[in-house]
Amino acid sequence: MNQIVKEVVVTMKTKMDNLPLLSTERCIYRVPEKLRRANAEAYTPQVISIGPFHYGKKELQLTEEIKLRYVTGFLRHCKFDLPACTRMISESEDRIRQFYQEKLTQGSYEFVEIILVDAVFLVELFITNHYWNHDPEHRDLNDEIFSKQWMSNAVFHDLLLLENQVPFFVLENLYSLTTLSATVTFFKLSYEYFRDVLHGHELVSTRVQVKHLVDYVRALQLPPFPRRMMHKESKKFQLTRSAKELQEAGVKFRQGEGTSSVLDVDFKDGILVMRHVVVHEWTEPYFRNMIAYEQCHHDEKYISSYAILMDSLINTPEDVDILISCGILENRLGSTDDVAHLFNSMYKETMRDSSEFVYSSQCLGLNAYSRNRWHQWKAAWYRWRVILHRDYFSNPWSGISVVAAVVLLVLTLFQTACSFLDIYAGDARRLFRRRKSHY
Repeated sequence: MNQIVKEVVVTMKTKMDNLPLLSTERCIYRVPEKLRRANAEAYTPQVISIGPFHYGKKELQLTEEIKLRYVTGFLRHCKFDLPACTRMISESEDRIRQFYQEKLTQGSYEFVEIILVDAVFLVELFITNHYWNHDPEHRDLNDEIFSKQWMSNAVFHDLLLLENQVPFFVLENLYSLTTLSATVTFFKLSYEYFRDVLHGHELVSTRVQVKHLVDYVRALQLPPFPRRMMHKESKKFQLTRSAKELQEAGVKFRQGEGTSSVLDVDFKDGILVMRHVVVHEWTEPYFRNMIAYEQCHHDEKYISSYAILMDSLINTPEDVDILISCGILENRLGSTDDVAHLFNSMYKETMRDSSEFVYSSQCLGLNAYSRNRWHQWKAAWYRWRVILHRDYFSNPWSGISVVAAVVLLVLTLFQTACSFLDIYAGDARRLFRRRKSHY
């Protein structure tokens, strides 16, 4: 028995001594299985692998040649040669490895090559996108990504995946070697590429410290610091009613103006103000990967909270129609059923801690307002006015017809009342004569 104890102790000590140190740089994660089960496709690259997690997959090999063509293009306007770029990656290998959640199996040779090719590809992709948008005369119409809409969309999708990332500092360092870096920052270059998922939120600061591209896109969506604190005034976890129920209780919906964050949600004086959001094919992978990143890395669950709020507001396609009619949502996905299903399935298996939900104060305000009987009565009266106008006063002739019908009804009722009065008066006179003759 003592021998067994000794062997177990030795084995355990060896395992514990070989445990890697937990790095503070760790920020690129495998998506937890309980999140992946909801929709594995939303977390899986379609055409291209970035970084070591999906490297070597057979279904992604077709784009490896495209990457190398982009590396060739990068070297044309790079101030340094390929050995210098490779040396830059090699010297940062230890730090780069610390960004990944798990211990990577690739050796130094393979790992440096993966990071070099993928990082250079991303930098050249963003540069190409810049010239494609700002210098149409110099567009390469044979470009294997931007000349094919389906490929461009698929690559865009893949760059928003949590498992498909390389450290942001590597991209910035490589970009600093190019001639374009003298006039355009890499922060700005990245913003130009991801503009379509930023929902109109303009670039305000380039001082935000980000870890990778998913972190970059999330950081640009966050509201200003004072707004974040206001969201957490209430610690009570409470959801709100659906958009239809709120509307029936007198709540009005309004599209927010300006360049504020899509996460900015305000409720005041019976009006819920939310920023405009376009729902398209990228919406689900965008939200799911942002939520997965928050679940793995961040204490502040802003994207997760927004998904929960939208799920609370949307129960049926009718709720979607209400949010579309007021400009909060724009549907480029398909049917309103598709939009409702998207938001209803988004936050499953995520946070349940009430202190992490940042819209509790807004939900409390909405619920208190919608329970007020006076607001309910005003909303009911407003709905009746809308129905009357829609069904009976939509044009002058229908209005005249309704007025004529009402007048005719009043006259008929008046005539009927007069007839009853005549009958009653006649009966009264006959009764009086009978009593008089009796006496």
